[in-house]
Amino acid sequence: MPRRQDPRKRLVQTALKLFASRGYYHTSIADILRESGCKRGVLYYHFSSKEELGYAAIDEQFRLLREQGAASHLYTNEHPIDRLLKVLGDLPNRIRLTPTGDLVLGVSANMACVHPGLRRRVQTSLAPLIGEIERMLRKGIADGQIVDSVDPRQLAHVAAIIGHGIQMAALLGQEDVVSEDARRWIKDYLNSLRNRQKQWARRPPSPKVYKKGGQVQ
Repeated sequence: MPRRQDPRKRLVQTALKLFASRGYYHTSIADILRESGCKRGVLYYHFSSKEELGYAAIDEQFRLLREQGAASHLYTNEHPIDRLLKVLGDLPNRIRLTPTGDLVLGVSANMACVHPGLRRRVQTSLAPLIGEIERMLRKGIADGQIVDSVDPRQLAHVAAIIGHGIQMAALLGQEDVVSEDARRWIKDYLNSLRNRQKQWARRPPSPKVYKKGGQVQ
């Protein structure tokens, strides 16, 4: 890690990188200090324990997920179904650590499996993302872009569960579990929720072309 980087951020991103490659329990404080180039006193100035550093690593992953990862699609002006398709299409999500350029697979799902405190932190961090998806879907229904039979809260949670499953499959080296057929089914289902009748109703009429004599062509 570059020594110019803020020490706290360097420690967090080093921990995130090592947790991704070695696992939470197989990464020691000594490993993080060696890789980051930070002194033990600097680490304990910012974090009281490895567990607290783990919480910060989860927070950092979700920050990067919003800014550069799959969740960044939620904040565009595209059709809400297109945004949701792009979020799921970009999974399994790999985030780029700055300024080193290291790519790491999202590790929060893996960390949540091994430690109850980390699991609660992941749930806390995931809740705003689920809420953002739900708000996007509610607005899409209100704007006539999505059929009104959709339960936005339920669909937001289903999308989160699908995303979690894709991430876990990748962490376990079983990305082929989420086959092309499964992705096609998800895509077809989400596309079926578009309010095509509303789109048709809003479509402007075709211009009339007149022949000589006033007859419509």
